Amino acid sequence: MEYKIGIVLALIAIVYAGCAETGQAAVASFVDYHTASADVTWRYINTYKEQTVTGVFTVSLPDRFSLRTNDHSVNWQRIYGYGELTAVVARSGQVEYKYESVQPFTVYQALFGELIAAGSKAVTYVSDEVVGGRPVARYLSAELTTYWFDRETNIPLRITDETGRNILSLRQYQVDADHKQGVEFFTLALREEAWEGTIRIGRSGGHWFPLELRVSDAQSEIVISFSNWRVDEQPLALKDLEQLKQSLAEGKAAVEQGDHHRAIYYFRQLLNIDPFYVPAYRELAHSYLSIGSYLGAVENYQQWLMLEPDNPVAMNNLAYTFMLAQSNLPQAINLAYQAVSREPRASFLDTLGYGYYLVGDYGKALHYLLQAEAKADDHELPEVFGHLILVYEALDDQVQAGLYRERLLALTVGE
Repeated sequence: MEYKIGIVLALIAIVYAGCAETGQAAVASFVDYHTASADVTWRYINTYKEQTVTGVFTVSLPDRFSLRTNDHSVNWQRIYGYGELTAVVARSGQVEYKYESVQPFTVYQALFGELIAAGSKAVTYVSDEVVGGRPVARYLSAELTTYWFDRETNIPLRITDETGRNILSLRQYQVDADHKQGVEFFTLALREEAWEGTIRIGRSGGHWFPLELRVSDAQSEIVISFSNWRVDEQPLALKDLEQLKQSLAEGKAAVEQGDHHRAIYYFRQLLNIDPFYVPAYRELAHSYLSIGSYLGAVENYQQWLMLEPDNPVAMNNLAYTFMLAQSNLPQAINLAYQAVSREPRASFLDTLGYGYYLVGDYGKALHYLLQAEAKADDHELPEVFGHLILVYEALDDQVQAGLYRERLLALTVGE
């Protein structure tokens, strides 16, 4: 079973814009519950195959999800989602964390979730009108997005952007003629240049739930059908995903602020939950190096290479860390050579050249550093020039050393 959405739905961003201003207020939501569960059938269809999974779907609004299945054709038994984070529980009980959403949660969020969100935007009342035979109230946001909310249910039946293009429109509805309880269901259509979708929502037990969510493009289609909705008392408890989200956000913020001790704290917390998250090892290595802990940097670059043994950036960075500490130089040169063999970019060539300088092989050092100079951009040139100066000084070529000092100075002054 594919976990990624597989079509352009990952880029869906229905433009429900709006901001609070004087005279604006949110429209009351048509959803009056927090957590609910349903039996679900999830189908992914393209030209080559059709995949179907059945199970139990649970949502705690706005962005917590669970999908449990007894379908033995897939290798997982449960998927949890919190925002863009996902935990996939295998049948063995092993948990794999993903840093992107999966199809059923993304479809729900992009279609029904955004339908709910429309009512939370700050809008200004314009007029009473009729859409498809339904009395509606028309509202306008500060960004000139226009909403037509059904008077009876507060469900948005039409939304247009600032150009007047339909984002959402009413396709059909059915009234409960037997019990005289108003509208029984709505079908709403969404259309963009690359995809189109439909939302079929109905009333059950006095609450509005999605009955079918469908989205398609030229290559594939996703259909998610729900039945037997029930409101739950307890919200989804996703402690690990909550901790992951906090640690990831705090760690990234600490890196941006240059607070390396704090970054180390939060990324180590993250790895306690998900020891396979490669970017955390990269950030930890950088932070350890920034505080002068070569051992910490080496350890985390080695962990990165264990998870991605063919990654040339990890090879190069570990090699350069060894060189900065002037330890394990034969291993460092070997790593740098492997990185250059995979991708001869300027920074990798510079590392290899510097390694040969450290072991006194100045001919090879010049060979690779001059190649690095030819490929380097303005950001990379200062370090390459610095290493070339060292090599020419070691060769007692003061003319070339002086030339590169002048070029380095010119770059520095240019900044």
